[in-house]
Amino acid sequence: MSDIRIIKTKQNIEYAFINLLNEKEFKSITINNICQYALTSRSTFYLHYLDKYDLLDQLIKAQLSFFQEIVEQRFTELISGKFEETIVEFYHELIKRRAIIQALFKVEESEYNLKQQFEDILYEHWLAYLNQRLNVRFKELVARIGASIVFDTLTWTFEYGLDEEALVFVEEIRTKIFEIPKSNE
Repeated sequence: MSDIRIIKTKQNIEYAFINLLNEKEFKSITINNICQYALTSRSTFYLHYLDKYDLLDQLIKAQLSFFQEIVEQRFTELISGKFEETIVEFYHELIKRRAIIQALFKVEESEYNLKQQFEDILYEHWLAYLNQRLNVRFKELVARIGASIVFDTLTWTFEYGLDEEALVFVEEIRTKIFEIPKSNE
């Protein structure tokens, strides 16, 4: 079992970093900024992280792992028509992490582009589903549109809050997508 002090220290450093990302660009944030905000020393920071890129990488990996897990849990239900409990729960789970995800979305380092990685996960799941439906035309296009709808709804929900009417509207759009022209094969 981990020492509670270690857990709290790491949480303070992460919290400081997330708040700094909301105040300035990633490139401008220094280890000193993070340590001052977290009320910790540089040596303590370096006990947990190699540098600010390691901190960023660990935070992004944690969010990607969480996102991948809930997409896998919810995706089949989302596209199979179990709308009510599934889509609302999907966005509820993500909205709990809104502050950290939105802050990480602001990082403009190509290697650490969380937005793109979220969209890629969604695209891969849409494409896998569509590949199971062998006679669907324009699979890659439909997968891109599907991923975009889910991602844009997520960013909209982060900005405006969870609105079940909006989710019903999005579900109607998703349903229309599945009225896709069938291949002539």
